[in-house]
Amino acid sequence: MSVVTIYNKRRLDTENYVNTVTGETLFSEFPNTTALLLKDENIATVSCLEYIIIDSKALRYIQSIFSTVDLARIHRLSDMVHALYNMLHDRNGIALVPSTLRTLLNYDEGEFSKFMKRLFEKSVINYIVGFKNGKKCKWIMLNPTLAKKGKAFHKDYLNVFDDLSKKQPASIS
Repeated sequence: MSVVTIYNKRRLDTENYVNTVTGETLFSEFPNTTALLLKDENIATVSCLEYIIIDSKALRYIQSIFSTVDLARIHRLSDMVHALYNMLHDRNGIALVPSTLRTLLNYDEGEFSKFMKRLFEKSVINYIVGFKNGKKCKWIMLNPTLAKKGKAFHKDYLNVFDDLSKKQPASIS
C-alpha cells in the first residue's frame, strides 16, 4: 500500500508577498508565479491493488435482484478482479475461465451455470472469448461500474456493460 500526500493549489497575488530578507516582492523575484502548492498533512490518498472499490449505487441495485448467497459470491468475484480489463484472476495472477472459477467458488456445476447466466443477463459479468496456445478460452470480466481494484480501468469496456450505478433497485413487494 502506498500513501500519497495531497497538495492543494492556492492562487495568490504575488505583489502582496514580500521576501523579508531582501525586501523584494515575490513578483519581482518570480514573475511567472501565480499559485503555490500547499502540502496538506492531514489528507492522503491511499493506493493499493488489494482494495476493492465498490460503487454503492450499483451495489444497491444488485442487492435488490440477487440473494444473500449470490451477493457473497459476487463479493468474492470482486476480490478476484485484476488489471485494467477487470478480468477475474486467481491468487497467482492466472486469468480464470468458468471451470476454474467454479472450482474456486466450490459450486455444483448445474447451480454454477445458472448463477453465471444470471450474472451475464444482469450485466454483472461478460466474457472475452479467444484462443490461447491453439485452444479456445472464455475469460470472465466483472462489470467495472460495480467493482474494481485501483482507480484505473480500460474505459472501452464500459461499452460491453450496462452502467449498474444508473439502474433503479427492484422494488420490494
